[in-house]
Amino acid sequence: MKKQIIAAAVAASVSAVALADVSISGAAQANINKKLDTAGQPTVTHDVDIKVTGKTGDTTFVVDLENTTATNTLTTAGDALQVKNAYMTTDLGGIKVKAGEWYNGDSNLNNASQQKPRAEFSTDLGGINAKFAMEPSNNGSTGLYEMHLGANLAGVKVNYEQENQDNHKIISVAGSLSGVDFSYTDSRSDNTAGDRLDAASGQALNAANAAEVTAYTGFDTNNEQNMTISANVGGMKVEYQKMESKAGTTSDGFFGEFKTATLLEADGFGLTTSLAGNTVQIRNYKTVTENATKAGDVVAVGDTVLAPTENRDTKIIVTRPLASGATAEFTYVTGDSEDMMDLEFRMKF
Repeated sequence: MKKQIIAAAVAASVSAVALADVSISGAAQANINKKLDTAGQPTVTHDVDIKVTGKTGDTTFVVDLENTTATNTLTTAGDALQVKNAYMTTDLGGIKVKAGEWYNGDSNLNNASQQKPRAEFSTDLGGINAKFAMEPSNNGSTGLYEMHLGANLAGVKVNYEQENQDNHKIISVAGSLSGVDFSYTDSRSDNTAGDRLDAASGQALNAANAAEVTAYTGFDTNNEQNMTISANVGGMKVEYQKMESKAGTTSDGFFGEFKTATLLEADGFGLTTSLAGNTVQIRNYKTVTENATKAGDVVAVGDTVLAPTENRDTKIIVTRPLASGATAEFTYVTGDSEDMMDLEFRMKF
C-alpha cells in the first residue's frame, strides 16, 4: 500500500512538471578594446544575458536577465543582474497578444532601448497582417498608440505604421529583384524639434541673419530614411547603405553604435567574403553627427552656430568560429572619428 501511495505521488509530481515547459538559454561576450588615437590602457568589458522561457499550451512567458560592465556594481543592491525583458505572449481566438516590457531592435535609425509597458494585438486578415499596439504611459497624458499593416505583394514585403504622436507615419518595403536585395524605410512626423540648422561651422549670428537662422527648419529632417542594397558578386556580398535622420536619433547598425552622439546622416559601401575559414567584412563610410545647435534652440545675436561634424572611416571585421565553441571577432577602425582595435569572444547556449 505504501508503495502504491509513493508511486501515485511521484506520478502526480511528474505530471505537474510536464504541464510546464521551462527552458534556459543565453549569450555572453567579452571585449578587449584599445583606443589607438589616445593614451591609456585597454578596457575589458562584458555583456551576459540569461533568458528563461516558460511555456504552457499557446502561452509563453519570457524573462531576460542581463549583466554588463556598466551595471556590474556588486556593492549596490539590484545592480548585479537586471531584468531586461519581461513579457507574455498568448493566443486569444486567433488574435496574437504580447504584453509586458521589452527592448526594441537595433538598426541604422535606432539604438535599442527598453520600451514603456506595452501591449500588442495582431491577426491576419485576408493576406494582410494587422497589429494594434499601445503604450499608455508613453507620450505624456495622451499615451502612444500605433496601427500596423503588413502584406507580401509579389514577393515584396510592405509595411505601414501610423502613430497618434506627432502624426508619425512609417512606410517600409523589402524584397529581392534579379538577385539584388533591397529595403527602404521612410519615417515622417510633424515634429520639427529635431531639424538642424544649415550653417557654416563657427558662423556667428548677427542682426541680419539671426531671424533667418532661428526660423530655419532644415531640409525635411523631421523625416528619416534608410536604404540598403546588396548583391552577391563573384562570391562576395557587396552592399550600399544610406540613412538620414533628425536630431535625437541614435543608431546601432552598419555605421557603428551611436548612443549619445546623434547620427544625422551616413552612407557607405561594404564587402563581405570568406577567407581561410574566416568571415571578412570591409566597410568604408561617411557619418555626419550633430553639434549643439539645431532648429528650435534659442539663439540670439552674438551666438555661434556650429555645423554638423563629418567623418569618414574604414572598418575591418574578421570573424572566426573556434573549436572551443566560442566565436572570436576582431574589429579594426581607422579614420576621422577614431582609431581603435577590439577583440571579442562570444558564445550562445
